[in-house]
Amino acid sequence: MIAELRYVPNMLGQSLRTNRTMVIALVVSDINNPFAIQQIRSVGEAARERGYTVVFTHTEASEKNELDQLRTLIEHRVDGVVLSPVTNRPDSVDFVMGQNVPISVIGYPMPYNDVDVVRSDSRTAAEELTRYLIGLGHERLAMLSGPREIVTARERTQGFAAALAAAELEPVSLHHAPYTADGGYRMMQAVLQADTRPTAVVTANNLIAVGAARASRDLGVKVPNELSIVTFDDAPSDAVLDPYFTGILQPTAEMAETATRLLLERVSGDYSGEGREIVLPTRLEVHASTAPPADAGKRGDRTS
Repeated sequence: MIAELRYVPNMLGQSLRTNRTMVIALVVSDINNPFAIQQIRSVGEAARERGYTVVFTHTEASEKNELDQLRTLIEHRVDGVVLSPVTNRPDSVDFVMGQNVPISVIGYPMPYNDVDVVRSDSRTAAEELTRYLIGLGHERLAMLSGPREIVTARERTQGFAAALAAAELEPVSLHHAPYTADGGYRMMQAVLQADTRPTAVVTANNLIAVGAARASRDLGVKVPNELSIVTFDDAPSDAVLDPYFTGILQPTAEMAETATRLLLERVSGDYSGEGREIVLPTRLEVHASTAPPADAGKRGDRTS
């Protein structure tokens, strides 16, 4: 009879009885980043398995947009929010928690909020990535990082600097720009047009790496023969110039699924304690964008 009459339950009426809408929200900062696409997919799958629907929105990397979107979602009575924030400043999380709406955070440490967080260790990962290049024999390294106000950009810069210091090396240059392909392109142009060129570049995310590789190509610098490039996270295959990037991969799907699980434990009342922080391990994947520097044989390598 339900099928014949095309009956659709009145979820609004049910929500008045149960005080739940069975809808959660996912808020991401940049829909153009494959990192966000994987978050959308994984949060959606994890929520559906538990009987919830997900609505998602993106904030165009604007803290104002983020707060506006969160306000709208709460007005529409979502049961909880999974937030992949623009920065790790406390305002957005404070607002949601002030409305007594459960929230979990993907990607950033949140030292000023008592909130569930699932992230990886950006600083340690950046050290590993930089040490890999040093192990290949690179001594002239530069970094193309994200905006200074974003905690992952700061942590990855710190990891880069720490690895160089441990090897008694100084960075050739360090640049900051938005986490975009255009930002990567402009930074790489500056790096390659300077008097001293690096033999390897660490980029702070996949979009910066794409822009950096395009700038290298346009300036006639061959990757990896003349310049090695490494990055964080996967890039879409149709956006990557050959060769594919060596990089640090975060467990994006696991991070998103875990953040959803933690959120729904609070929504259901199964957990109501202090904020939990789960740090998941990253892994280094080596591809064809890296090689020893052209003069490594003259200087000897540093792998031993």
